Amino acid sequence: MATVESPAAHPSGAPLGSEERPVVNPRTGEQLYTIREATDAECAQAFQNARTAYETIRRMSVKERLKEVSKLRRYIRDNKEMIVDRVIAETGKSRMDAMLTEVFSVLDLIFWYERHAEKDLADQVVKTPLLLAGKKARIYYEPIGPVLVISPWNYPFNTMMGPVLGAFIAGNAIVVKPSEWTPLQGLMEKIISESGFFKDAIQIVNGSGITGAKLIDQRPAKIHFTGSTRTGKRIMKQASDYLIPVELELGGKDPMIVFDDVDINRTVNGALWGGFTNSGQTCTAVERIYVQEAIYDDFVKQITEKSKKLTTPATFSGDDDGSMDIGCMTAPFQVDIVEQHLADAKEKGATLSTDGVRVPGTQSIPPTVVTNITDDMLIAREETFGPIVTVVPFKTEEEAIRMANDSQYGLSASVWSTDTERGTRVARAIQTGNVSINNVLATQGHSGLPFGGMKESGFGRYKGAHGLHSFSNIKSIIIDRQGGKLEANWYPYTKEKYALFTKLIDFAFHDSQLKMLWAAVIGLKLESLIKKTKL
Repeated sequence: MATVESPAAHPSGAPLGSEERPVVNPRTGEQLYTIREATDAECAQAFQNARTAYETIRRMSVKERLKEVSKLRRYIRDNKEMIVDRVIAETGKSRMDAMLTEVFSVLDLIFWYERHAEKDLADQVVKTPLLLAGKKARIYYEPIGPVLVISPWNYPFNTMMGPVLGAFIAGNAIVVKPSEWTPLQGLMEKIISESGFFKDAIQIVNGSGITGAKLIDQRPAKIHFTGSTRTGKRIMKQASDYLIPVELELGGKDPMIVFDDVDINRTVNGALWGGFTNSGQTCTAVERIYVQEAIYDDFVKQITEKSKKLTTPATFSGDDDGSMDIGCMTAPFQVDIVEQHLADAKEKGATLSTDGVRVPGTQSIPPTVVTNITDDMLIAREETFGPIVTVVPFKTEEEAIRMANDSQYGLSASVWSTDTERGTRVARAIQTGNVSINNVLATQGHSGLPFGGMKESGFGRYKGAHGLHSFSNIKSIIIDRQGGKLEANWYPYTKEKYALFTKLIDFAFHDSQLKMLWAAVIGLKLESLIKKTKL
């Protein structure tokens, strides 16, 4: 059975799968509450509830589902500070990060779907080819059944709500297994209850990867997982036993290519936010910066100086009123990985802008710029997932593309240049699912754009129309008339019919502009032959 999330034990010392697991405030170390693994019976009941709700949801119109989703939008808007407080308590992120990337992003996605989902899920008319002339072709987007969403600890509200919204609007019920590190216990239940949202449409089941595996054993119609590549592979392996389709939004090692014609001040500021937002705990965070040689020294100087001005829990005095830049890291095991990467880089000759260690007694690591990188360093190859960026010089466009693509990951990237044609050309050449030109993480912020990656960053897409279709059975329909007319391709086969079909191929797929006229003549001859030739 697959396990979701990677560490072998909770910071309290409780092993994975133990009955009680504490949820801890990463800034203060305070234990907030405990969760436990769901039982087999509880997992089965969650899916039974979801299947019962699904029978109603799938019969609702898209407009009716959107009315339900609008209840969530109004509630989240009116209770945004409460939601932000819950997110901060369990993640340690800064208040502005929580408001922007958790609350605003969810509201924006709902708002987008309210305006576009009916059209995106409407029956689609498709033109018919020559041999099917006279028939109607349609594409229907239909519900698929209860969906399992396994969400991560770094954006516990946003990355849960994104696939949940897409799945529900497409007509499905959802079972959610939040990360055991940031489960936001009771929050979603409170939102559903107090907003009046459709009862039982969303089931929340807490627990670790052990619970996640139990839920997969309930055979959901689809699994949407956001998290590490290693865990994604485990989920895919278990899902394959049941032929459950999966969407995997996994890790990243995102490159940022900076050409020498940019405004350095603006570009450096973009790099700071792209690399350090949410303390770098973002799958699309900038981790590798490639800067053209002519401006490399100036770029490194500016990003180093500016990074030291960013406020963190260690340097910010008083309560976070929204003006602290960077929060602390969320998971202690991720702090260990970041420190391991920095220590390895330092030992192998890299230059660090800070000492690269957490503030004693905290999970706060200062934003760090690393230069003099070599390929044998962990920080050059593996996902760091912390407030760390590396800066490497390049000479030519071709070299920059090669270095950007020299990675097992392919989630997101950015290209910076005043030459839009060059920016677009490089964006097309990068092997990734998303590219922002002269901005950073912008594709992720657009609710109408599909989001997802390639290579070991996973596959599948959510958000936008593609996100709705990913939770749909895309059904192809042909509508013909009923009557006495027989089809030309039906039995019986005859020598005469074969001769006419070969002529039809010659004419129908010819380069001449008269091909359709010629094909129509052959078609009439076929119809005449069919009337004379019967079984």
